[in-house]
Amino acid sequence: MPTLQATTFEDSHHSFTAALTQHGLKYNKHIKLGANPVASRLNIEIIISGGWGALAVACLAWAHVRKSRRINVTTKDKHAVWLEGYSAEEAARILESASRIAAIETKPIETKQEDDAEF
Repeated sequence: MPTLQATTFEDSHHSFTAALTQHGLKYNKHIKLGANPVASRLNIEIIISGGWGALAVACLAWAHVRKSRRINVTTKDKHAVWLEGYSAEEAARILESASRIAAIETKPIETKQEDDAEF
């Protein structure tokens, strides 16, 4: 089964993994400890069991909830693409060519209600 590496950060981790779960996607958490301080990032491995379309819908739904959410895709040929303004079909094609993604929340979540929004 194909997998995709994803990086989440302190403000995006909970809500992004909740969106994956709501869309029937499974993932594994990876914690990497290093000697040097880094941003609070958490790596996950998304298991693509429902096809790339399921991941595309989850990513687009997650980003749609708040304007401050972004999905950055790094393709296998090292191009960076922001997953914005694409249909689910187009996003699925982009994600299929990805080597990894990053789920980014550009503004801190102020209330638990904002973090638990439906996707």
